[in-house]
Amino acid sequence: MPSILGTALLVAALTAAPTAGAASAAPGAPAGYRMVDLGTLGGDSSFASAMNNRGDVVGRAQAADGTHRGFLWRHGRMTDLGAFTPTDVNDRGQVVGYPDDGSGGYVWDHGVLRPLGPSARPVAINNRGQVGGHTDAGPVLWTNGRARPLPLSEVSDVNEHGQVSGGIFMPPNGFHAVRWHDGRVTDLGAGPFNRSNTYALNDRGWVIGWQFSADLYPRGILWRHSHAVDVGTLGGSSTELRAINNRGEILATSEASDGSSRPALWRRGVLHDLTLAGIDRYDEVVDLDDRGRIAASVPTVAGGRAVIYRPR
Repeated sequence: MPSILGTALLVAALTAAPTAGAASAAPGAPAGYRMVDLGTLGGDSSFASAMNNRGDVVGRAQAADGTHRGFLWRHGRMTDLGAFTPTDVNDRGQVVGYPDDGSGGYVWDHGVLRPLGPSARPVAINNRGQVGGHTDAGPVLWTNGRARPLPLSEVSDVNEHGQVSGGIFMPPNGFHAVRWHDGRVTDLGAGPFNRSNTYALNDRGWVIGWQFSADLYPRGILWRHSHAVDVGTLGGSSTELRAINNRGEILATSEASDGSSRPALWRRGVLHDLTLAGIDRYDEVVDLDDRGRIAASVPTVAGGRAVIYRPR
């Protein structure tokens, strides 16, 4: 059992209000966050993997018997999804993922599991129930349970309009970030070393991903209106993007000038250090919704806890 005192001290430190000077370090910086611990399934630890725009979170949590199981957290309650690894959740509460027995991909829909196929590896689901992912034959988009092969090498996300972000191999040795929609592939470019890839996209068709800088460091890139925007760093050399919402805010992890990796938020052209708003540098931020809530996993003496950070 984890140390109650140790966990309490950690929670207190993470939820402490930032100083006025830190919160106002840059115009438009987040003022601070209130942390909500999502709990577990009776064990010691839990980890978040995705969140929808209603604040529902999916991930894995430890049960009382010590096993780890999938969960859906909504309205303050954690639902046990069984021996299942969730990868995404839409606003209707439908969850995509795959069972621990390797039997393929499934959509969990209010207690009912619908199979996508024995080799399915689902990545994302939109509110129309379309699922983007992979099979042994290659990337696909499932619509009403029917798989449409995609002319891509990888899939990372699908938005409400059925646009798919992904990547494609470019012979002889390149790899490019792309966006697919209605049979058309749009090459987003690849930077100086002919390599880039995507992480996600929003409903405006804005795509986030990475490409190398001129000195070969991975940099976070926003492809918007056919232009590639480097979101910058917190003073270091690299930035990894995690999620983008429909307001155009981007959740990231970025290297600071002291070499440490820190959670960050890109907003209106500025990358903000979230440690100045009360989020700990060791937290793993994973997703962001349209209200600015952040799903994350917080390290504890027991391994970790899934949390939501709500803007103050």
